[in-house]
Amino acid sequence: MGAGLHELPLVFFTVFAQAVIGCFIALSFVLATQNGKIAENRLHYVMVILWVLMALGFIASTTHLGSPERAFNALNRVGSSDLSNEIFTGSIFFALGAGYWALATAAFLQKDGVKLPLVSSLANLIALISSKLLKGWATLGRIVVAMSGVVFVGAMAKLYLIPTVPTWNSIFTPLSFGLTALLAGSALTVVLLQLAKVETGQVLFAKLAALFAVIALVVTFFHYQHLAQTKNAIFQALDLVPGYMTYSIIRFGLIAVGVVAVFISLKKQSVLLSGLGFVLIVAGELIARTLFYGTHMTVGLKALGG
Repeated sequence: MGAGLHELPLVFFTVFAQAVIGCFIALSFVLATQNGKIAENRLHYVMVILWVLMALGFIASTTHLGSPERAFNALNRVGSSDLSNEIFTGSIFFALGAGYWALATAAFLQKDGVKLPLVSSLANLIALISSKLLKGWATLGRIVVAMSGVVFVGAMAKLYLIPTVPTWNSIFTPLSFGLTALLAGSALTVVLLQLAKVETGQVLFAKLAALFAVIALVVTFFHYQHLAQTKNAIFQALDLVPGYMTYSIIRFGLIAVGVVAVFISLKKQSVLLSGLGFVLIVAGELIARTLFYGTHMTVGLKALGG
């Protein structure tokens, strides 16, 4: 766990980004329903939270690189470097998502007559652009953004599938990254739906959050077995994180309480409760990601197992 703390910027970056991707895809499905179309202005207004979280994640990632300039330098090897591919696909998702949101929200701000200092002038300008787009552009835009998000998650996982790092180079890496997007994304979706006062999908995504929590528990059990059998000439993988089981219990304790809070919020329609549930779930995923980085171990002189 201590070793994983050195990678906190990456911990926050990956978890926040995956939660945003999962939530955006979920909201895209809601927007495809009749009730979602009726409340699409409110749904787009609350989407600002997604891009704030995404921005915070990218800010955290640049601190890991030392300076923002290095992020641009890392793009020099797109196609041949997994790190470059991750930064590139992440930037594409962020740019496409924020661009889609700006175009859609500007049009709604204009239609709803919302007046905000500086924002209204910019919104009017962007609304002129969106008004010239073909009918149905928003649906296509959401599909493109969602697909870019899936590619981004795949690029994040592939970055850590390093043959010389047996603790990472397994099916459990893409599984854990994908489950974070599904679990945290589902919980965040309930929060945003309640903020937008849209009941459609709340129960479904609360149930999905519970389902993905159970799946994550099963995956973690098998992952633990995998780590117990993985070693090099010097270490066993679990020696790197002696408290792995204890931290995992804490993780799922937080997730369980978070899921319960999300379900209780459905009856009360309490954003405070669903927001608390989301925060607890994210806290659990942050612990899991810190453990992931803490298990970094190279093959060494001779691979004895794993």
